[in-house]
Amino acid sequence: MAEILAYAGMDFLLLDHEHGQGSIDDAIGQLRAIKGSDCVGVLRVPTNDHIYIKRALDAGVGGIMVPNVNSAAEARHVVDACRYAPAGIRGAFGGMRAMNYGFNPAYYEKSFENTLVAVQVENAKAIDNIPEIAAVEGVDVIFIGPRDLSATLGKLNQFDDPVVRGQIDRAAQAILAGGKLLGSTAMSGKVAKDMAAHGYRFIIPGSDVTLLGLGVRTTLADARG
Repeated sequence: MAEILAYAGMDFLLLDHEHGQGSIDDAIGQLRAIKGSDCVGVLRVPTNDHIYIKRALDAGVGGIMVPNVNSAAEARHVVDACRYAPAGIRGAFGGMRAMNYGFNPAYYEKSFENTLVAVQVENAKAIDNIPEIAAVEGVDVIFIGPRDLSATLGKLNQFDDPVVRGQIDRAAQAILAGGKLLGSTAMSGKVAKDMAAHGYRFIIPGSDVTLLGLGVRTTLADARG
């Protein structure tokens, strides 16, 4: 599936270890599958855990996404987990896949520069703190999680509700004002295009599950009239 999505033209694939059931070994297989394409593998870790982040980076992902980042301190922890000492806390190992199992010692020098760092804001508290989160050097993307945000507002999946929409728009404006790349999910290609016109640059247009399901439903509907 990863290989198909990559060759279909995706700029990046989110390897989801927050809601997905994959392991680091699975991620390595997916990274190998997309290696011949221009697609980049970004791994969403389950939590803001520097050990898991280290393992993902050692596997060779091109970026890290961390859910439920609610403060500047939590954002700094993400950045620190992606940097080697003395700038950060990432543990160093000489035989990891990311550095071609030791055959690319220059990896250390450019590792952070070549790694996308994305943090997710998913509740009203986090949105209040976006100016401080955006001030954290090393964070590239601030990603709005609309589903969890709607749930924390007591309006799960009600994305067009004025309260939910207002919080999403407030978050987007704060992220752009803070100079970070703005990210979120899109419910369709048309929505993704509209989002891009409004400043979004890191857009997830659906999961493998939703895209496959949509394709099957559309084909069956056409076939059955």
